[in-house]
Amino acid sequence: MVRIARTVALAPVPRPWLVDALGALTDLAESTTAEDGRLLLPDGRQVPELRLAEGRHLRPGAVYESTEDADGGKGEAGARENGADAGRRTDTVRITVEEWRRTRALRVAFTGSGSDGDVTGRAALIGPDQPDRVELSGRAALKGVRSPLSRFDAEAELRCGDWWQAAEQDGGARRPPLRARLTCGPARADLTAVPRPGHDHEDWEVTVTVRLRGRGPLRPLVSLGLGLARRPLARAVAEAVDDAARDWNAGVPQLTALGREELGRRFVSES
Repeated sequence: MVRIARTVALAPVPRPWLVDALGALTDLAESTTAEDGRLLLPDGRQVPELRLAEGRHLRPGAVYESTEDADGGKGEAGARENGADAGRRTDTVRITVEEWRRTRALRVAFTGSGSDGDVTGRAALIGPDQPDRVELSGRAALKGVRSPLSRFDAEAELRCGDWWQAAEQDGGARRPPLRARLTCGPARADLTAVPRPGHDHEDWEVTVTVRLRGRGPLRPLVSLGLGLARRPLARAVAEAVDDAARDWNAGVPQLTALGREELGRRFVSES
């Protein structure tokens, strides 16, 4: 097994702000209506690149579909609207509502199919009005890659209460509040993230730990290869974590400066 750890400083996200942001987003979703498959905002504008393909809007069984040209165009739906050729390659995403209860959980299943591969998975937000837990799981298969590395299984869980307690009160989580696992052929990667208050209590210090190991019959051989490649793997992990932190710190403070009404207006303007 190879263990790699990296600590970065992140701009904090106050939990009350997150509650307001999720409330504004779910308010916006519930204020939309469906008409002949089109999704309409309260002001009558159509939500672009998304349509209700099956079922009743925001009810279990509702299926939403988005298509886009593989080169980033509008896809088949847009081509039909413009009278253009709709036979080109497209990337398609379908989202199925499994549960929509703000006092309990929002659960969706999703599938995606495109020129690079296919993906399926599920996502859940437990306690939307008072976020408790986020769960993600999925599977991806790459096209044009004939090896065990062409298929990935992933799962992740964020326990919100434990995260904010550790991040703001240095509560010392009994186990990492953010955990993720990626399985690919003969190898497995486990990622954890543990926050604590920064030195000036104006940011979070988050330690990201990645553990890489072999699995299955090839476990000894893969473990040996990982050990030999530890230094380049450590550099790659450090660069990836640093890049993610840089992007986070560039964008998050602009969002957390917005109040709930401003967030609602921003969501509407970007729809």
